[in-house]
Amino acid sequence: MRALAVVFSLGLLLSGCSAVFPELSTRFSEAPDLGTFDPPPPTDRMLLRVVSGKVPAKTRDGRDWDKAFGSLPDPYAKVSVNGVELFRTNPASDTLEPTWNDSPKGNFRIAAGDKVEVQLWDSSPLNDSPVGVQERTLTPDHIDAGEIRFDFSSGGEVVLAIKPAEAVWGAGFWFELRNDSVYVTRLIEGSPASRADMRPGDRIVSIDGQALEAMPIAERRSLLGAFPVRGYRMDLARKDGTTLQVDLKEGPIYPMFSDYSRLPVKPK
Repeated sequence: MRALAVVFSLGLLLSGCSAVFPELSTRFSEAPDLGTFDPPPPTDRMLLRVVSGKVPAKTRDGRDWDKAFGSLPDPYAKVSVNGVELFRTNPASDTLEPTWNDSPKGNFRIAAGDKVEVQLWDSSPLNDSPVGVQERTLTPDHIDAGEIRFDFSSGGEVVLAIKPAEAVWGAGFWFELRNDSVYVTRLIEGSPASRADMRPGDRIVSIDGQALEAMPIAERRSLLGAFPVRGYRMDLARKDGTTLQVDLKEGPIYPMFSDYSRLPVKPK
């Protein structure tokens, strides 16, 4: 078996299969309490969260909930913008006044003039049933007020909080530690790395004048694992042969809701 493993490994080498390098990320942490950030949140990106709801005291056909179903409803809300569902809350249990404290929130691309729709549903093991639906056009007044209230014709309501996008902190890129250097693999849109014009495929040649080619892998990983407050000066080599020098330090990142699964932290 050992001989077979050696032959198999030799076959991989001769076939030209490239080595696989693990992808690592720079540090992400909660944004500090500074009051304001530079840059501020993008104007077309807002944090959305369902705050609360009220279910009508009676079902759509006029019956009391507990008499019709043996208990109060298990309501949840769906939030859509311009016809695309963004997220839905978890069902609340046996209540007419859900708060959904454990439900999703996040930064979404949304601006004044967009159509925002909220649907209220009753969750059921057999067949969920609608309670109410309303679509409203987002206005600057809603953004200034920090919320939109949806009142359903059948009774009941849902309150949706809307506020400037919330930040996490970091440099905002992923990388591979290869034998000879460090290669950038991907970035968070609008991160300090992105704003510095770093791109996927860039090779980090040096950090603060220290060449990475002869540096031990553990030392390279340590440098990129904890940026100093002052940041780093990096020399980059592009795929096309051009070079670039950037000054990069950690700062605010306003990740989209879809990015959260890649991050160890979320906005507060």
